[in-house]
Amino acid sequence: MKTSVLFKGCLLVVLCFMVLSYGTRVKAAEPPIPIGILGPFTGSLAFNAEEMKKGMMLAVDEINAKGGLWGRKVELIFGDTEAKPDKGVAVVKKLITRDKVLVVGGGYASSVNIATSEVCQNEKTPIVVAIAISPTITSRGFDYVFRTSPNSPQFLAGVNDWLEKVKKPKTVAFLMENTDYGRDGEKIWLALSKKIGAQELAHLYFEIGDTDFTTQISKLRELKPEVTFNIASTTEAALIQKQAKELNFVTQWIGVGGQFTEAYFKMAGTTCQYAMGSSLEPTLAMKNPIVADFVKRYEAKYQKARPGIFSSQGYDNIMVIMDAIKRAEKLTGDLPADRNRIRDALTKTSIELTQGKIEFDKTGQVYTVTPSPVQVQLVDGKPQLFIIYPPARAGATYQVPLPWDKR
Repeated sequence: MKTSVLFKGCLLVVLCFMVLSYGTRVKAAEPPIPIGILGPFTGSLAFNAEEMKKGMMLAVDEINAKGGLWGRKVELIFGDTEAKPDKGVAVVKKLITRDKVLVVGGGYASSVNIATSEVCQNEKTPIVVAIAISPTITSRGFDYVFRTSPNSPQFLAGVNDWLEKVKKPKTVAFLMENTDYGRDGEKIWLALSKKIGAQELAHLYFEIGDTDFTTQISKLRELKPEVTFNIASTTEAALIQKQAKELNFVTQWIGVGGQFTEAYFKMAGTTCQYAMGSSLEPTLAMKNPIVADFVKRYEAKYQKARPGIFSSQGYDNIMVIMDAIKRAEKLTGDLPADRNRIRDALTKTSIELTQGKIEFDKTGQVYTVTPSPVQVQLVDGKPQLFIIYPPARAGATYQVPLPWDKR
């Protein structure tokens, strides 16, 4: 009996020794590579942020399926800014100091990104903004701040060229979101209006989250501007179109690409017919094999969901970040040094993605992406987006807005 107990005890000791010995020879799995992502994942802009997130997750899932980077999985750590600068600042500080992310991506709402990018600059952590177009973000001489989206002058260049050379409006009005996003766009269109000699009839504003625009639209109906510039996020833009119909106001609405999402079409329905703006909608560039392949893979992952501009911008944003991490050479574990090497790699970015070639100028701003002037037109009673200028890229001809009783 004693011999049996002794044998079992010795056997247990031997097994433990073997396990410990084996463990010393097997390298522990390395932790994932952390990337912080900012976005308004709750509130009125949550749908758009979720579209961005879907594009990002497609990129991460694809790279992780191939073994990740340097044999390590990539992990996105999401922080909800609620589209509020103070919330954004708190979230980005947490990502940098507690979560110890190597780089920050995502973003939405210019006022938030102006604040969060300053934090990243002060903390010497590279940030790559995906969705926010205020020129201020990349115009302050910050060397840790990059942006994969065109800024507002770049976004509006094509439609402004169309306004100057084709439309040539005599009267214009402004209905703007009262944020950096809206005010910056207003400055650009104000300069254009003066350049082409258009009379400015009104400058009207609203806040994010507003639902009643009848006062502003009633004023516009009295003034009858030929063109009304409108910078708004998806929900507000759709409500403005619906209330314009209710008040029988007809104008050529000019906005930006963020308005022309799948959610916008569902909210606005046929009331958004004739609305115009500039867009990087991927489904409008299906002749490009890179874009076509992205659309195919996105639809396969998300049950044939249509990828919109925020989906492709989210995808491109993460692909640029992962490309920079890969070119920065294997991570050392020295966080400040690794962040600096990623920053240096970002300055040398040159990669073909859904928006086109992504390269940054000395300010960190992408300068190689060209949005197209687009118009919403009805196909079989459903709103659809078409490039209408320049003629070489156009998929449809411009349609002049008709009175509501003739639509």
